[in-house]
Amino acid sequence: MEESSSVPESDNSRESYVESVDLQPPADVFSQEITETVNVLVNDGSSVGAYTLDFVMPPKSASEVVKLPTLESKRFLRDLRSDKIKQICVLVTEDEYVADIRSAQVFAENERVFSSSSMDKSVLDEKTRIERYTSQSWESLKTNPLYKDLVEFRDVFPESVPCELSKDKGTRHEIKLKPGSKYCAMKQWPLPHEQVTAIDNFFADRLAAGHVRESTSPHSSPTFCVRNSTGRWRIVHAF
Repeated sequence: MEESSSVPESDNSRESYVESVDLQPPADVFSQEITETVNVLVNDGSSVGAYTLDFVMPPKSASEVVKLPTLESKRFLRDLRSDKIKQICVLVTEDEYVADIRSAQVFAENERVFSSSSMDKSVLDEKTRIERYTSQSWESLKTNPLYKDLVEFRDVFPESVPCELSKDKGTRHEIKLKPGSKYCAMKQWPLPHEQVTAIDNFFADRLAAGHVRESTSPHSSPTFCVRNSTGRWRIVHAF
């Protein structure tokens, strides 16, 4: 009489079995699938181009979201690297402000504020550049719901770079520490003595000229831009 024996599955075989399971959502989850076509401008660092993408609108109700299948993080990363995942949706709180921004009317009014001023001019024709410049004038922003806030802080983004500091509004950044604790004063890397002296002298001259003001926060550090040998600018924090 032959005796049957069971061989325990190894971790590898069990993992391969789990991975082979096709996790498909229930049929009623995407029974009413809605797609949205969006025109986007993509800059990959070497070229700029306009693309038309079709996005699938995800479920919005809690009852539909909880029916979606789960996906382990390892498999998600593996599928993401192998281009098996075509779209990723992020869950956010859809409050009244977000809902208004999504509407076409409010978006058209706020497009001038949300548009980037650092767009490559080579991708814009002459007519578009003129319309873009005109739409960013203070006169055209009067109908914008954010006009009062823009006027209040208009000195932060002046049309020309001023030679003096903006008006002191009395706003100070303060971090309250727990009793017995100390603020962090560690340097990212030690600087040579001549560089420390040069930085101190630079800001002493700027302070005397009225270009900077002394900060009362122990956590602040001077931040400025310097030009590299390649001609590009980089931000420097003088800790």
